[in-house]
Amino acid sequence: MLFNSSHIQGIGRGKGIGFPTLNLSIPKDLILDDGIYSAWIVIDNKAYKGALHYGPIPTFNDKNKTMEVHLIDITDETFPDTNGKIIEVDIVDRIRDIKRFIETDDLTDQIDSDVEKIRKMLK
Repeated sequence: MLFNSSHIQGIGRGKGIGFPTLNLSIPKDLILDDGIYSAWIVIDNKAYKGALHYGPIPTFNDKNKTMEVHLIDITDETFPDTNGKIIEVDIVDRIRDIKRFIETDDLTDQIDSDVEKIRKMLK
């Protein structure tokens, strides 16, 4: 599934737990099940491996749907400039359902596992 989006301001939770994310606007016509996905993210004609979250965030009691993507193996120094740019999102595969975690450490362990799985899938 391929669509375009744009960067929107997030809360900053991902960065706080060691997984900075690019928060994306949700296209009005997007039909996608809640979940975690592997995706290619293209910014300025450069492709990045991404772990994409779509849906509510029950661990933090957020019921509103959000879309955010962690760019795998990208650091603060190598993070692309996204201001005013069209971001192309190419969803490859659904990895898992969204889960609620009691402890943040359990969430970060799961994200670590998701990222490793996606890193191997997207070559």
